[in-house]
Amino acid sequence: MKVRRRFCFLITFLLVLSATLAVGCGEKEEVGNESEGRPEYVTAYQACQFTKPAANKWQKKNWVIHIKEDDPDGITQDGKSRIWEVFYFSPTPERSSQMLVIYNRGKVWPNCPTSNRGGDDGRKIYREQVPEDFRVDSPEAFTVALRNGGAQYMKDNPTAKPHVALRCKADYSAIKEEMPAPKYKWIWDVYFRAPQPGSEIFHVFVDGMTGDFIKKETKSSL
Repeated sequence: MKVRRRFCFLITFLLVLSATLAVGCGEKEEVGNESEGRPEYVTAYQACQFTKPAANKWQKKNWVIHIKEDDPDGITQDGKSRIWEVFYFSPTPERSSQMLVIYNRGKVWPNCPTSNRGGDDGRKIYREQVPEDFRVDSPEAFTVALRNGGAQYMKDNPTAKPHVALRCKADYSAIKEEMPAPKYKWIWDVYFRAPQPGSEIFHVFVDGMTGDFIKKETKSSL
C-alpha cells in the first residue's frame, strides 16, 4: 500500500508540474520598458533625454549622431512625435559601435548594437568629429520649414505628411554624402511626403545650431 501511495503522489506531482510549465510557456514575454509615466508625444530633444539611459547602459561613453522621427502620421503641428529613432555611437567597441534606441509612445526600446555606417573609415570619422549638442529642437525646425515653403506645400498637397530627421556632420562624412555646406554641425531635414506611390518629396533644410533656413528642394521618391 505504501508503494502504491508513493506512486500516486509522484504521478500527481508530475501532472501539476507539467500544467505549471505549460502555463508558463504560453505567456508572452515582455520586450522593452514600460512607459513609466513618460509622455506619448515628445520633441527630438526629449526623445534623446529618455533614450540616453539605455545608451549609457550599453556603453558609458557615447553620443547621438542621428535622430529620425518615424511616426506614419508624421510630426504634429507643435513639433512632437510618438516615435523617434535615436542613433548612438560609442568609440569604445571595435565592432558593433552603433546602437539604435527607439522611443515609441512613452516606451524605450533598445536594439542590438550594429556596425557603424561607413565601415572602418566611418568609425574613424565618428571618433574624431564628436558633435556638440544640437541647439534647435524639432518644434523650432518644423516652424522654420513651414515658413519656407512647407505650409504652402501642405496646402497644395492635403494628403502630405511632414517628417523630420536630424544628422550631425560626422554622419554625412562617414558615408561621404555631400552637405549643403561644410560649416554646418547639425542639419535638420524637414520633409513632406504624400502617400501616393511615386509622389515627390519636398525637403526643407534647417541649421540645427542656429535655426537658420538653409535651402529647399524637391526630390523624386524613387
